[in-house]
Order: sequence, then C-alpha cells, then structure tokens
Amino acid sequence: MRAVRYSAAGAAAEVIELVEIADPVPADDEVLVRVAAVGLNPIDVKIRAAGSDVGPIEYSPLPGWDVAGEVVATGAAVTSLEVGDAVFGLARFPRAAHTLAELVAVPAADLAKAPTSWKVEQQGAAPLAVLTAWHAFEAAGLVGDAAGERVLVLGGAGGVGHLAVQVAKARGAHVVATASPAKHALLAELGADETVDYRDQAALAAIEPVDVVLSTIGDGVPPRGAVKEGTAVITITGFPDGAVEALRAAGATGLERIMVAADGAALEEAAALADAGRLTVVIDSVFGLADLVAAQERLETGRVTGKVVVTVP
Repeated sequence: MRAVRYSAAGAAAEVIELVEIADPVPADDEVLVRVAAVGLNPIDVKIRAAGSDVGPIEYSPLPGWDVAGEVVATGAAVTSLEVGDAVFGLARFPRAAHTLAELVAVPAADLAKAPTSWKVEQQGAAPLAVLTAWHAFEAAGLVGDAAGERVLVLGGAGGVGHLAVQVAKARGAHVVATASPAKHALLAELGADETVDYRDQAALAAIEPVDVVLSTIGDGVPPRGAVKEGTAVITITGFPDGAVEALRAAGATGLERIMVAADGAALEEAAALADAGRLTVVIDSVFGLADLVAAQERLETGRVTGKVVVTVP
C-alpha cells in the first residue's frame, strides 16, 4: 500500500515522502480500515518538526491519527463492527497509529460508526478535535444538562474551538467565544451566544464571569473579569508562567491541562449529536495524500478556520 513517511525531522517540503510499504494485518481486537480521509492537527506538524516523541505522544516516521473509512476486515475478537461499516476514530492516540496511508489497523474500541449526516471529509477531520473538546468539558464538570452554565471558548473558530462551541451549546450552556471579527458570523451560526474580538482589550475586559473556560490557543489566559470563584479553567496548550497563581488568586479552580486520548464511546455520542443536526465540522481545506506537504504548510500558517483534511483516493 501507499503511505506517508518522514525521512527525518525538518520542514514539510524536505522530509515528507510517499512510499510503498506492506499492508497491515489487524490483531484480534482490531479492524482493518480502508482510509478515506484523515484530519490534520497541530501535533502532526509539531512531531514532524521534532523528529521524536513530544511529551507523552509517541513519534513514528509513519504519521497520522485521525481516520475515517470503511472496515474491510475484522479481528477474531471484534463483535462491535463488521466489514462494510463506515467508521471514524482517533487511532491509538497518544501511541503511533499510521493513518496517513491507504490501509490502517485500528483497535475496534477506538472507533465509532461514522455520522451519516457528515461528508467523509468531516468524518476524518473530527476525531481528535471533538474528543479534545469532549474531554475538556468532562474535566471541567460540564456534562449532561448544563443549562444556566456560562462557557468561554478562547480560539472559538479553530479546529478544536469551533467544535467546543457546539458541544457546549448542545449541553445547554451560554457560550462566549473569541475570534477575529471576520469569523464572528460563523461562530454565531454554530451557536455562540456572544462573540468577542480577541484583539479588543476593552471587549475582553467586558466579558462577564463564566463557569468554564476552555483555552485552545497558545498561552491563552482568560480575561480577569471572566473568572469568578469556582471558575474551571481548562487548557489544551499549557499555562504561561505566572498564570496559574493569578487565576487561583481570582478564585479559579480545576485548573488543568488536558491530553486527549482515543475514545470510541465518546465518538458514538458525538455521532449521535451530528445526526441530530447539533454538531458539524467546518472544513478549511482538502488535500490529496500526495499533497501532504501543502496540507501541513497550510496548517502551519496559523490562519486556519476549522480543519485541514487529507483524502485518500
């Protein structure tokens, strides 16, 4: 089969190559998926440039974690999926998974049946991003019916942010999201009750206190006025120096940097939201497998709205 490989650490144009390797064979608890689409995420760029493990995330010269496609074979112990099922998932994360290929073996527990209301590009784009939002809100205690809760999403138009806005809204929360003004209309369509220009210090200072903050941006710290006694602050990138102490002084609790993990059961719930018309994936751009260099370079611009996706013919 064809697969993407990194020849070394370095710039996308210098190290990404398309190679022929042996087809994978699924273990007893795995299924073999014919890959149709793979979402790209910032970690893909970071680990390619590093050429080694990034924190707890395992490096491999054969990249990729998000996946959507069709089951073409099942292991002897698999009962939840059948040949012909359309599936999506975050394969093995944070272990290496090798989804940027024509075929991939994935633990059945990491997969869910794909939402029928989504295009395959959306199915492939969603897993890491939607699970990050899902696990972040679980860490903050925003589960079930969250009516009356106020949620602030920093970076609301990004890959994780635009899904976080929708998940919080689906749970009944009042959602405030930051983004550039050009993206405010999109965020309103996705359910944001308030949109704030992240460069407007006066507007940021005017945000009323919230119950949960999810920061999806580097060194993202909520405005002091948005934090009250008991506000849970969750980040996916880490807190800058001194931020934890300042947030605690303002009364914030539950300060946590989360790490997403493969979770087929949560994706089943997300798929149900999607098919109920309450969750969608915004696609920034789509590239073919042979155009992975351009796809990663697009992600590296930092100007992406929604997700960058690679399709596999």
